[in-house]
Formats: sequence, C-alpha cells, structure tokens
Amino acid sequence: MKQFILYIVFILSASAFTSCEKVIDLDVPAGDQIPYIDAWITDKPGVQQIKFQRAVGYLDNSTPPVISDAQISVTDLTLNQTYDFTYNNGAYTHDPGAGNSIGVIGHEYKLTINWKGETYEAKDKLNRVPPIDSITVEFKEEKGGEKEGYYAKFYAVDLKGAMDYYWIRTYRNGVLNQNVNEMWSVDGAYYEDANSDGFNFIIPIREGITSGEKPYEKNDEVKVVLRGISKDAYGFIRMLTDQLANGGLFAKVLANVPTNVAKQKTDSEKIVGWFGTISETEMSKKIE
Repeated sequence: MKQFILYIVFILSASAFTSCEKVIDLDVPAGDQIPYIDAWITDKPGVQQIKFQRAVGYLDNSTPPVISDAQISVTDLTLNQTYDFTYNNGAYTHDPGAGNSIGVIGHEYKLTINWKGETYEAKDKLNRVPPIDSITVEFKEEKGGEKEGYYAKFYAVDLKGAMDYYWIRTYRNGVLNQNVNEMWSVDGAYYEDANSDGFNFIIPIREGITSGEKPYEKNDEVKVVLRGISKDAYGFIRMLTDQLANGGLFAKVLANVPTNVAKQKTDSEKIVGWFGTISETEMSKKIE
C-alpha cells in the first residue's frame, strides 16, 4: 500500500512539469480481507445495530462481505447486564423493546465478540451531552463567496465541570447534509486548551451547519444532531475522517487507523474497527 501511494505521488509530481500523458496499468495486490467491526451504542430508544464485515481492497468497489457466524453481546458493566445481538439481514441487532434503550449516560460498556473459537473485547464509557437550545435562520443576499439564501446556526452551551467531546452532524430534509462538514468539538471549541468549559459553542461551530455555496431554501428542514462521545472515540473519528479526506500532492501517506478491539490471545486473527458509545440530543427547524 505504501509503495502504491508513493507511486501515485510521483505521477502527480511529474504531471506538474509536463503535458505528456501515458496510461499505466497498476497491478495492486488485493491484500488480506481483514475483519472489522462497526459498533456504536446510543442512549436513544430503539433497535441497536452492529456490523461485522471483512475489508475489501483499496480499489475494490464491491460490497464488503459480511461475517455472520459470530456471537456478539454488549454488557452494561455498571448494571452488570448483558444484551445479546442476533445476526439478521447483514447486521447484528438487539431490540430492547418499545421506548427502551441500552445506553445510559455515565455507564461503561463492554463489547464481546466470540468468533472462530476466539474472544475479542472492547470498552467505552457513555458520556454526557448538552441540549441544543435553539436554531436560528437568517436570509442573506449574495455577498463575496456566499450565495443568496437562508443561513442557519445553532446554539448550545457546553456542560461545565469536565472536558467533553462532541460530534456534530447536520441534516437537510432528512438526509445528511453533504454540503457541510461533520464537526468535532472539545468543550464547544476546537481544542483541549481553549479554556471553553461551560461556555457557548464558538461561532464557527454554530455557523458550521450552513454552506455558503449552497445555503438553505424556503421550506427546507434543517436538523442538528449533537453527540457526546469519549475522548478515545473522538480521537478515532478524527483520525478516520482525516484519512478519508486525505488527498492532493502533499497528502500524508495513509496509515492504519487504531482499533480498541483487543484479542484475548496473541496469536488470534486481528479485528480492526471501533466500539463506541454515543449520547444524543437533536433539534429541527423548518425554514418558512
């Protein structure tokens, strides 16, 4: 993989100084189909889902094959209560019943995977999240690089007394808004040393739910989802998104994203991916 990336960088560098073109067929090894877990437990009522699959090659656009022969459970270590997940239709799920949830803020959870006679475990703590106080909308005429349209921003206040980590997602008419970035925050700011404990979320984050290139239109519905996550999960998500956004002539060489799934025997096959817990608050507003 590293040789392939360096080769691409060389091709891009050469193209900056010549107009010659030559088609080159690259024979990139398929690599191992490494098993990976995608497991996020929330404090929202309803069915919880975990995906266990095998990774496909870097240039392979096929659907990752599902691993369906594992036994997966999540244990609330605070309550000493275990929830078994059952495989069905491509994923492992657990339904706690109408109006019930698995996740409880302040509780610690353990994922257990029994597969091929081996045991794997991961832990995470479900951290707190503040409410979203409001979403405001303002119509703006075109100015500079910002187009005419409706500009939304949200207001929230960081919870005082501890360092909190957040993941902010924006939806437009029920679909993840691809025109804005997903955002990550520490105590409502960008960095751990911002000394922002207990204060309002900073303006760039509040206004980050609107794209200046494609602002909202009348009758659009904007929804903001604010997620509380652990420090370890925050680090994992930031590294993962940096890898996905990695590109350009001066891009960093791709590296393996860390995993918190630990194998109990040193000679067991490795599982990558992440087990995390999420607390959520959300607010929606229709633009009229």
